[in-house]
Amino acid sequence: MKKYFLFVLIAIFWNCKDNSSPGGSGGGLPFVQAEWDGVKRGDVYYEIFVRSFADTDGDGIGDLRGVTEKLDYLHELGISGIWLMPIHPSPSYHGYDVENYKAINPDYGAMSDFDALMTKANRLGIKVVLDFVINHTSKTHPWFTQACSNTASPYRNFFLFASANNIQTEIAEGRVPSVVNYNDYEWHNVESDVTGYKYYGIFSSWMPDINPESTAAMDSIYDAAKFWLDKGVAGFRLDAAKHIYQVEQSQQNIDFWRAFHNKLKTFDPDVYLVGEVLDGSADNVAYFYQGLPALFNFPNWYNLEWALNNNTGCYYPRDVDDAMKKFAAQNANYLNVPKLSNHDEDRTMSKLGDDVAKAKVAAAILLTMPGQPYMYYGEEIGIRGMKTGGDENVREPFLWSAGNDAYRTTWRTPQYNTDASVLSLARQQVDENSLYSVYAGFIRLRNTYPALAEGNLTYPDPSGVLPELMMYTRQKEEQRIMVIHNLGTTARTYRLAEAVKQPVASLNKAALLQDGKVFVAQLPSFSSLVVELN
Repeated sequence: MKKYFLFVLIAIFWNCKDNSSPGGSGGGLPFVQAEWDGVKRGDVYYEIFVRSFADTDGDGIGDLRGVTEKLDYLHELGISGIWLMPIHPSPSYHGYDVENYKAINPDYGAMSDFDALMTKANRLGIKVVLDFVINHTSKTHPWFTQACSNTASPYRNFFLFASANNIQTEIAEGRVPSVVNYNDYEWHNVESDVTGYKYYGIFSSWMPDINPESTAAMDSIYDAAKFWLDKGVAGFRLDAAKHIYQVEQSQQNIDFWRAFHNKLKTFDPDVYLVGEVLDGSADNVAYFYQGLPALFNFPNWYNLEWALNNNTGCYYPRDVDDAMKKFAAQNANYLNVPKLSNHDEDRTMSKLGDDVAKAKVAAAILLTMPGQPYMYYGEEIGIRGMKTGGDENVREPFLWSAGNDAYRTTWRTPQYNTDASVLSLARQQVDENSLYSVYAGFIRLRNTYPALAEGNLTYPDPSGVLPELMMYTRQKEEQRIMVIHNLGTTARTYRLAEAVKQPVASLNKAALLQDGKVFVAQLPSFSSLVVELN
């Protein structure tokens, strides 16, 4: 006689607490979980391009008042901090060529608007991080225009000049600080200078590089940093961190950032700095941890994108762990900062082939892995965009509501994100199956469980796991949370080796079955299951 096993479905949807965010922001994922105590331990940050985020004065351009009015939304979402892309005066739409480090772009409002933003952010417990672009200024910055007007200008040493017909020799003789190799495309004619000089600008003629060995220039930069720290910002995102000195992997770059960090700590001992080292190699990113406390983990996204698009999840936890070990070897107190896409990259949704199921799993992975995760504005509603044709394509307006959207910016006619192609936030907030609800649910989950927010990472040997499956355990003290994702195109099951205390979250109808003391995860294609272990 055959032995029949009675499999009991542990109903993820049964006896669920109402864990929706206040203000009717949507139920998110169904959870069986501990009650969230309101502490934003998940440490999730949100990148904002002010120009595209929210417009309050009807001029079509996003503004600081728009950010302030939407802080309630971000607070309810569970966001711990915001990173504002450049808010300083600039001749460009993006602001990465700064004209005045201690002023507000008039398109975005006035200093009083920034002060109001800080007041509300502090009240809501949301930290504010500013983009700080000190590798270069705008060519319209008064420092540079004065430096070009006269070789005896006190600002001449703020930048890197060389005789137009003698650049290579001057570099070879060590007369051009920070530059050791001659690349013609990095040198630009000084338009207003009749003395036959060129200036160094690694990115473009619009962005002359600052001389990192100029005491006067650095004192001016430090003065600007102190100005914003005194206003209460938590710290800075450091643009182009690997380009201060021309040779990226150089001790000079490390020494520069170590000195920079130490100086800013004299203004604020707890100053927060996160560097941009845009590189696909974890080794190259790790190198800069010698000088900086936190860096964006670009390899994290590149590896995850590959895993999702190649239906192979088993190696990813090992990749994450290997990278963090390399970071720790350079700085025992490192802060790992994972992300999906950002303003310099093709949008996450587009990189995943506009596949919402993949985007949902990407969010679940980002928000259950170690580190301080960053979200790019609009990622939670599936904003699309490819850099082909211009970076503006990945910086398009946020869609707050369909039809008459009072906050939607119009500075740019969107190529990728219209009401016909992307569901607005308002529509997604009332749909428990939306991408937004997945982000909201997993952020709340991360804020609720210390193990997900701060725990260590363990994982099985990839050789013993089906290629499609990604699994790992996060543990803090006695709390252990196991996460399993199926990145394959067909359903899979997995027998857990340990007893389950309770199921915590289910994405795309993932379920847990029990046969006596054996627990089996049932995972449809592109699904996730989160359980608390005994």
